[in-house]
Amino acid sequence: MRFEPPHCPYPEGPCGSKTSFQYQRRGTFRRDCDGRDVQRFVCKGCRRTFSSQTFRFDYRLRKPSLSEEILIGFVSKVTQRQIARTRYCSLKTVATRLVRLGEHCRKFHERQLTQKGPAQSWLGAFQLDELETYEHNRRLKPLTVPVLIHRPSFCILHTAVGTLPARKPLSKRDQEKLAAIEAVEGKRVSESRVKVEECFGKLARVAGALPEVRVQTDKKSSYPTILRERFGPRLAHHTTSSKVPKTYGNKLFPINLTLAMQRDGLSRGVRRNWAATKKRFALEHHLWIWIAWRNYVRSITNKNRKQSAAMVAGIIDRMLDITELLRWRVFVRSCTANGGRVR
Repeated sequence: MRFEPPHCPYPEGPCGSKTSFQYQRRGTFRRDCDGRDVQRFVCKGCRRTFSSQTFRFDYRLRKPSLSEEILIGFVSKVTQRQIARTRYCSLKTVATRLVRLGEHCRKFHERQLTQKGPAQSWLGAFQLDELETYEHNRRLKPLTVPVLIHRPSFCILHTAVGTLPARKPLSKRDQEKLAAIEAVEGKRVSESRVKVEECFGKLARVAGALPEVRVQTDKKSSYPTILRERFGPRLAHHTTSSKVPKTYGNKLFPINLTLAMQRDGLSRGVRRNWAATKKRFALEHHLWIWIAWRNYVRSITNKNRKQSAAMVAGIIDRMLDITELLRWRVFVRSCTANGGRVR
């Protein structure tokens, strides 16, 4: 299929604000890493050159096949060092791909949510809960990870990572460590409310003009206030005590299961081992990789292998494989045409 560039890949140029886009073909070149012939183009607006490769996820990657292998490792509870050993690459390569894959998966998911549009309403309730983990030290640097899902489809809509204060009481030695950390990084505060508001802000954009927004959470005191401020009279909020057994009969079973799967699928999410995340930004990138895989590639259940969570939610019309997920770059300025649409 002949590639047609959907837009100029340089939005900062003079053609970035124009609605029309004109280009001219300028020969081809062969990539050394995989032997593919790549078409060159020139933009008639800014006169800058680019190629079909500019729109691909593996743009400027010397070992493009590594991305799929690294992604599989990241969603299979494999640590970064073990991925580097088994794939015969450096730890720096794996760390760099973590950031690239995480950013791509986040943008891909946000674009798919946007493309669903307000015309296709969301049926059923939404659920939110917070998972607690840590970076580097369990007592001194805990983290909160709120996760928002669509209950009927188990589709994960949004997540965020925020800091929490140190877990007290602390031993004298830990107090000294905390003082040294705060001298460099500042006093550690709770970002739980801010990150929960971020998730509910995403829900507000997703829900659009729904006459009723049904939300299910546990009984944390900050949730009702945030929800009333965000949704007003449209809100239908149902709470369940976190002390209720987390069985199938629990109304929060979908979000509890999602968090359990998340801990099981991420090496850095398993409780108290040396694979724990050292920096929270790395945890956030890792989460988005797992979310994209969980929503678009993995089947919704082991019994229903023909549908993904995103299909049940109406975000996409078919299951994707990892190659499709990592085929095209996602440009913020454009979500349409060949370089940005999943077909």
